Amino acid sequence: MTAKKLSPREKEVIILKMSGLCDKEIAGKLNISYGTVRSHIDRAKLKLKCTNTFQLIAVVNELKSI
Repeated sequence: MTAKKLSPREKEVIILKMSGLCDKEIAGKLNISYGTVRSHIDRAKLKLKCTNTFQLIAVVNELKSI
């Protein structure tokens, strides 16, 4: 399992999520829609085989490679 599978935008969204921002705040900060934020998170979860966002953040924290 590696974070290298993630796109630059997926990484950016996850980093903002890890900093405590909610999805709507991330959307505003990146000037993208809420749905796009959710899509990036959902794709990252699939790529890293996570079942939820909390697990995704835990896995990314563990990898410490983004």
